[in-house]
Amino acid sequence: MNNTGPDQTSDLREKALVNQMRRIDIVLLLLAAWTAQAVAAEPSPPLPPIEVHFSPRGGCTEAVVKELNAARASVLVQTYFLTSAPIAKALVEAHRRGVQVQVILDKSQRTEKHSEADFLVNVGIPTRIDAQHALAHNTITIIDGQVVVTGSFTLTKNAEENNAENLLVIRSSELAAKYTANWQAHAAHSEPYAGRERGYPETVRPSNTPSAAGEVLGGFVVSKNSQVFHRPDCKLAAKISAKNLVRFPTREAAIQAGMKPCQECSP
Repeated sequence: MNNTGPDQTSDLREKALVNQMRRIDIVLLLLAAWTAQAVAAEPSPPLPPIEVHFSPRGGCTEAVVKELNAARASVLVQTYFLTSAPIAKALVEAHRRGVQVQVILDKSQRTEKHSEADFLVNVGIPTRIDAQHALAHNTITIIDGQVVVTGSFTLTKNAEENNAENLLVIRSSELAAKYTANWQAHAAHSEPYAGRERGYPETVRPSNTPSAAGEVLGGFVVSKNSQVFHRPDCKLAAKISAKNLVRFPTREAAIQAGMKPCQECSP
């Protein structure tokens, strides 16, 4: 004889339903976990071995900046002109996160009014001038020994906005090695750039860069109105205004430019 009453039957059905829902929840949780694990394990799609961009306003500057932002170890630049503020900013940001950034420019950048050469030197990026050729016209950026950015596109505002240019992004360690060897050959006969001679225009600085000599890390500093160079932490260097600040990457570069060491800090 079944002594189960209506209330007990209802309770049993409710418990069975709860257990069933719990089993469904467990299955759904396991399925979600498996899906998440599968998605995480799925590799990102590979980057194309070659990208091409064109100007004017075809994404060339954005492509260069994107590659510079991805740099982790080294950036070697060789260019005739460097007047692009976004590219100069990306180079500085790479330098500040520990990437070894080095730049070679044509001799015209010693006097070019809108060059970012002084900006690079002032933030501590080793910059050289290749004066061994009629024009040092290569435009090459080598990133982490793996990526080569090249083409007719110079690293300038005009190339982005007005000129008809092309830009190639090539992902090949083999080609990067050949371009690196050529870069090193030019670096060997280039001279360290230490800032312009007296009378050059005020150094261009973005709003977030150091504005006083004491804030500049590494290298040596001098005022445009003096021939005495200092360590950046020298109390006399701290008195140099931002508009008069010139930076030398090495002591030798300062002496070659005719500067004399400060007697206070003995650089």
